[in-house]
Amino acid sequence: MDLLLKDLLLAGRSVLLRLFLVAFALGMIWLDIAVFHTQILELSFTEVVQELMLFACALLFWFAPAAPGHRGFNALAGGFFACLLMRELDGLFDPISHSAWCWPFLLVAVLSIRFACLRKNREHTLADLAAFTRSPQFGGLCTGLAVLVFSRVFGMGDLWHLILQGGYARLAKTTVEEGVELLTYSVWLAASLEYYWGMRSLARVADAPAPKTQLEAGAHSSRTSTGRS
Repeated sequence: MDLLLKDLLLAGRSVLLRLFLVAFALGMIWLDIAVFHTQILELSFTEVVQELMLFACALLFWFAPAAPGHRGFNALAGGFFACLLMRELDGLFDPISHSAWCWPFLLVAVLSIRFACLRKNREHTLADLAAFTRSPQFGGLCTGLAVLVFSRVFGMGDLWHLILQGGYARLAKTTVEEGVELLTYSVWLAASLEYYWGMRSLARVADAPAPKTQLEAGAHSSRTSTGRS
């Protein structure tokens, strides 16, 4: 019964976490549109929160507890989010050149792959990746990726010209595109948090002292009784 209750509590926490992040995302869009009228440009609440969420996802995977030799997968997953962050920061690199974001993107990608392929990590990287694909968090990341692709395609200017026709407004297109993108990062952040919490729980179990066997307990009891007599 205790195990069932624990499972239900974890499921409830997962639902509440996602609802909170969705409400938070909607709040950021509301601030941009109704309060500060930022037009959802580079320095808007929506854009900045997107970048912070990607940064948090990368850190959660990079710093998730892992046994020696098992950090290759964490490096790859964190590198994936860091690469997306570099792409999201294109406005910061644009003053240098239009494609300047490609250089930090490639640097992060190369370093992540190189770390995962080190001799001390490569043996377990694919095994840990395969194990991750069987976890609920993998489903969350795949769902987020599908929604991200949808947001990119759905945000095409030509499509919105057809939808709004003579009443085309850039803000309408941008709000939908960036809002769906923020929803994607919210889903990814929830999955990353749950992965981090799960790895911490496993680490605590691994570090806990092993319970005494009946034989050890009996020997200890015998020694105690002898000492008292």
